[in-house]
Amino acid sequence: SRPAYFVGPWDLHRDLACVPASPSDGTVVFVESIAKSRALPYHRKKLVLVLSAMRHFAEELRAEGFDVSIIRAGTYVEGITEHVTAKGSSELIAMMPREQGLQQALLAAQANNIFGVPVVLHDDGGEGGHFLLTREEVSAWMRERKVIRMHHFYAWMRKRTGYLMEDGKPAGGKYSFDSDNRKPPSDARPEAAKGHAPDAITRAAMREVAGWDGFFGDVDGFDWPVTRKDALRELEDFFETRAERFGPFQDAMITDEPYLWHTRIAAAMNLSLLSPREVCERVARAHREGVMPLSSAEGLLRQILGWREFIRGVYWHRMPDMRSANLLKAKRPLPQLYWEPESTDLRCLQQSAGQVRDTGYAHHIQRLMVLGNFALLIGVAPIELSHWFWAAFVDAYEWVQLPNVHGMALFADDTFTTKPYAASGSYIHKMSDYCKDCRYNVKKRTGEDACPFNSLFWRFMAQHRERLSKNPRLRMLYRTWDKFGDDEQHAIQTQAQAFLDTLEPATHDWTFNDDQC
Repeated sequence: SRPAYFVGPWDLHRDLACVPASPSDGTVVFVESIAKSRALPYHRKKLVLVLSAMRHFAEELRAEGFDVSIIRAGTYVEGITEHVTAKGSSELIAMMPREQGLQQALLAAQANNIFGVPVVLHDDGGEGGHFLLTREEVSAWMRERKVIRMHHFYAWMRKRTGYLMEDGKPAGGKYSFDSDNRKPPSDARPEAAKGHAPDAITRAAMREVAGWDGFFGDVDGFDWPVTRKDALRELEDFFETRAERFGPFQDAMITDEPYLWHTRIAAAMNLSLLSPREVCERVARAHREGVMPLSSAEGLLRQILGWREFIRGVYWHRMPDMRSANLLKAKRPLPQLYWEPESTDLRCLQQSAGQVRDTGYAHHIQRLMVLGNFALLIGVAPIELSHWFWAAFVDAYEWVQLPNVHGMALFADDTFTTKPYAASGSYIHKMSDYCKDCRYNVKKRTGEDACPFNSLFWRFMAQHRERLSKNPRLRMLYRTWDKFGDDEQHAIQTQAQAFLDTLEPATHDWTFNDDQC
């Protein structure tokens, strides 16, 4: 008998330790888990992406002579057990899952000998893993520090890997050029991302998912990369058409331009169709060849080498407590407008939430400073926004969205942040063209046509004054608030409350089960 290799839908790369090197090494099992697919009301494009990518990878292995099974089962554990039993496997080889729910399920099955054979679980980082660091390496770095900050981690990773380093020092004399990469939108527009026409496997997945009830969005217009070849083409398309302007305009938001100068590779990376190492090396090469200015190259490298690796570390460092983190004690239900963007007359929310519904995507500033900021200001319960992010984005998995939502967007967990990313309408006005066609006046705090972000921002700051005024970076805001005087403060509070009273909570019969797999 031979080992059975379980390849998860996020393990789709030949270099991973959960994929046999040759057909003689063992059999391969892919599982389409009914429980996992029903755990949240996932975006239909996300379901198509995962199913199609997994089926493509299975076909590639079959074409090379591998013994491959795709089993549709109630759970991942049931599907793996069925395969191991049918093949008479000698052992089970798999990767440590990236999300808590499946890791718990596999470890419990291993402990209770459900599979009936020895289980080898490889680290999902380091040699043979997807991430650059092993779990122990990133965990040790965090345990050794009283204060966990991404910029410290990023500098450490730059020194460790040598990317964009010159004689032991960062290229350009500093690790981050973030302050140079915040240009507001210009009249320039990038060449449209080429996308990927669905083939027969993808079209079959689209027809299948289109018929499933209880899910978000639709399958129409699906054009995400579902094979490694597609993913590499997506990466090269970025370097050919958008890399040069990526840095300066990465924070800009423009009406009806969902991708702008962004890469569109996160979804492929999170399925392992691309490895972080090869992307980092491609960025470094693009800078050496003059294709990508240093500020743009560093900005993209920071997202992958810094933020992505860091967030994965924070997830495991804080789980399971991060799910229940709620530092500001927010408890408002998620508004319906996140699921139905047409139900709001705020242009920035229509655009950002509308993009998510239509494409399964929005870039990081739309996520943080529009969708996240609004939820922060109105006091949405963290787990409610977290569930929406997890379900709605094609590139979202709990390991990446939970720390971003709870730690960054909502300041529900202060493991790696010192203050909330709260902003009034002026930030959105500066970084987008959304306010131009909005019915609200972004320069007004009160009045019938005043931008709701303005009164909500000041209400939020006043509500959390005891905690936030201790931060020296926020004291100036409280001096401004105090200068408003009692009458204006009351008018702002009244304006904000009147708007809050108009928000309709989400109404649906969808279920959210974090650990169902």
